[in-house]
Amino acid sequence: MDILGLLSEMEAELTDKRGIFGKKIDIEKCVDIVYEMKRVFPENIREAEYVLANKDKILQNADNVAKNMIREAEERAEHIIDNSELIKRAEAEAKTIIDAGYYQCDALVERTKTHLDSMFKDVEQFLLSTLAMIRNNREELRGAMILKQPVAR
Repeated sequence: MDILGLLSEMEAELTDKRGIFGKKIDIEKCVDIVYEMKRVFPENIREAEYVLANKDKILQNADNVAKNMIREAEERAEHIIDNSELIKRAEAEAKTIIDAGYYQCDALVERTKTHLDSMFKDVEQFLLSTLAMIRNNREELRGAMILKQPVAR
């Protein structure tokens, strides 16, 4: 079962009323549901934790790709310059390639940052929603609890 199904089951257990005095809440069932929720916590949370833990590696990889492109462009430019007939043309092409490499590097880093920000936003929204639902369920549970008091004789 998924996390939302488990939350729905928990909500049903906490809010379902039957009969004249209402149904008693099965605390053991609620605890079982909480344990099951922990077991099936969404995969996207684990992915977000992975991205968060490896964001430096991801950005470093993007930087390495861009540096390799720039290095290849510079090597190509040097090779073209060696051909004396094409010096001016080679300089212009090398500059264009290097500029394109820098542009692609900047664009790749920006896309990576945007993607990471979007993932973090989604995770934040999910966690805020889940936290609000848990707080609401706790408040409902507190309202449904009957304090045992000794019977006066």
